[in-house]
Amino acid sequence: MKSRSAGFTLVELLVVLGILTLITGTLLLILNQIFDIPRWGNAQLAVDSDLRNAALWLVRDANESQAFTGTAGSCVPFTFTHGSEQYGYTLNGETLERRAGITTTNNIARHVSEINCPSGTVTGTVAVTLHATAGEVSGSATYTLTMRQY
Repeated sequence: MKSRSAGFTLVELLVVLGILTLITGTLLLILNQIFDIPRWGNAQLAVDSDLRNAALWLVRDANESQAFTGTAGSCVPFTFTHGSEQYGYTLNGETLERRAGITTTNNIARHVSEINCPSGTVTGTVAVTLHATAGEVSGSATYTLTMRQY
């Protein structure tokens, strides 16, 4: 009668250890993507939404205005003028603020890091470029704004 001891051989243990390593690595990769992809997606949505909101207000105010006046250097603050009414835009930190008249201020877009536009007074059309950054995601858009001709 042969004597056989019960248990696992070294080769069997190494095979099981290799399989467990592959399964653990795959699960960690999946978990990493579960947390990273939504964070990136939320940042991308924030940048796109902020650029879209800013464009909506800029185009609206430009269409109702006769002139655009940008500040020398950074171009912020800038204003659109329609007769006696003025719509002003300022960058407060990374928040683009719109001012209508003297007292009404609205936050138009967050995450705006930079605005490029011409300085001085412009009539007709003006190009305004906005740069927005949220987390590791950044985006920019250039809008050609057409003012009303009277």
